[in-house]
Amino acid sequence: MQVKTFTGKSTSEIMARIKSELGPDAIILSNQKQTRKGATCYEIMAALDIPQEQTAVSETVMPLLAQNDASCLREEWSRLRKQLMAVLKPQMDMQLLTPRQQLVFEYLEREGVKEDVLIDLWEKFRHAPDAPTLSVMNGMVSLSPWFDTNWSHKFHLLTGPFGSGKTSTTLRLALSLKKSRPKARILVVNADRSQGKGRLYLRHYTELSGLSYRELDNSAHWESLERDARAHDLVLLDLPGLPAHQQLDSWLQDVSGGKLPACHVHLVLSPLFAPTQMDAFVSRFRSASAASIIWTKLDEACNYGEIINQANNTGLPISLFSMGPDLKNSLAQPKDQDVWKLLLRHELPEATN
Repeated sequence: MQVKTFTGKSTSEIMARIKSELGPDAIILSNQKQTRKGATCYEIMAALDIPQEQTAVSETVMPLLAQNDASCLREEWSRLRKQLMAVLKPQMDMQLLTPRQQLVFEYLEREGVKEDVLIDLWEKFRHAPDAPTLSVMNGMVSLSPWFDTNWSHKFHLLTGPFGSGKTSTTLRLALSLKKSRPKARILVVNADRSQGKGRLYLRHYTELSGLSYRELDNSAHWESLERDARAHDLVLLDLPGLPAHQQLDSWLQDVSGGKLPACHVHLVLSPLFAPTQMDAFVSRFRSASAASIIWTKLDEACNYGEIINQANNTGLPISLFSMGPDLKNSLAQPKDQDVWKLLLRHELPEATN
């Protein structure tokens, strides 16, 4: 058994080092909070028990790790994180926070914000008792307002699980861009080969609105897409939900025949999904080209903790909020205050399109 003691200024910093140095199989043996020279620090003892023969086999197999193996590693790390949270959460003394901080903390906990995020917030609050509460919290979520961001590629792929509102959001975004930039040449592309009603809906409204429309049914269509896009300033692709057990990047390479142009991928999610579902979706839709998260169906959700959870999980900024049944006046560019109004007051952001 390999035993190692880690010290640091925060539990989140130590947890990251444990994962990096010992891997997802590490077991937490003890956790202590100490004061050294007037400064608070944390000490966590972790252990890794790997038999010699298992180590040899692992070294042989590691280069052959496939997507399923990576998924298993994430599940193991998730179990380890739960063990760590069980140790660390009782250490949080709410009396060390101001009354206002305690109130905000309780609200976020009720909204379903995960324990590791709460522990990080508790540490931030504790070290900034005199700072305005929202100023401490603003760094937890990053924003890239869609219409104000200088995107480096003209291709934007909207992806996410079935039922997340990708098609409606694609159309709303196209119409809003057309309104704000009347001279912009916008191409809307449907990459769903299932011939569902979403395709008819998208085609109908884009053609009525004077937007260009294409469908991608095979690799030849993907090959011609970049050529078609030369006559346009912006291309929005509505991707279907993924087939079971497939990862986004490998699926895109397969359907495009390796002809995928340089692009931004925007993950379309709804707070209606349960936390376990959300984590599974995000794992499958991870992409090397990921640029932002678009949150949809805000008006139908009962809580919004997953907005914070996935900001922490993915590191991606929020670029748009979408709500309501209408095509117009249903998108909002996010502002710092919007996120906290959603979580603390259940107040929807004001539509900007």
